[in-house]
Amino acid sequence: MGNFDLRCAGESVAVTPAGQRLLSLLALSHRTVTREYVADKLWPDAAATKAAGSLRSTLWRLPKLGHPLVVATAGTLHVADEVETDLDATEHLLNRTIKHAESPARHMPGEAPPDLEPADQALSCDLLPEAWDDWVVVERERLHQMRLHALESLACVHRSAGHFGRALDAALRAVAGEPLRESAHREVIETYLAEGNTGEAMRHFEELRRLLRAELELEPSPALHRLLTDAVTAKRTEP
Repeated sequence: MGNFDLRCAGESVAVTPAGQRLLSLLALSHRTVTREYVADKLWPDAAATKAAGSLRSTLWRLPKLGHPLVVATAGTLHVADEVETDLDATEHLLNRTIKHAESPARHMPGEAPPDLEPADQALSCDLLPEAWDDWVVVERERLHQMRLHALESLACVHRSAGHFGRALDAALRAVAGEPLRESAHREVIETYLAEGNTGEAMRHFEELRRLLRAELELEPSPALHRLLTDAVTAKRTEP
């Protein structure tokens, strides 16, 4: 997650650009793959023999750290079992965050959800944002959508627990990740309403309305409009 980084014993290790792509592809594959598959993915425009040679060279140039980064046979490759990736941990955390918010059990106001605290770091960046290989782009979009859902879920959990600052932070990060995503804006508006800031909720709704009109020539959904209208009506009828 974020830009490529290889660490050993807490220290960053230099890896050639080709080596970075190789390790990234193997990590994203989550399985043992053939040498032909890897060579074709990394050097799609090269002849098969030249791509195979480039793969052999890249493998040879990987850092020597006392234990292999890649287990290589005559025909297959996979990331060594000793190598840990933040990708697996992040995906697990994203799923757990979403599942937690969908659980029928809810936090009582003032109660912290400590098991979700590590999500803040995991939800702060996308997968290899500077890489544009097809096999990265597809996986990045999948994880990006999971990240947005998890941020919205995190906002919901924090709001239910009465932690409005944390809820607003998560919701606004979801908005920043996808400015035209109405469900993210809804989390912002619901958080403002939950903490009694109806004026802020109205202001944010109008910002969303201007954005959707300018970018898509659309209006916010009737459901979101009704949510705000009901809240404003209730506020005005308070004694």
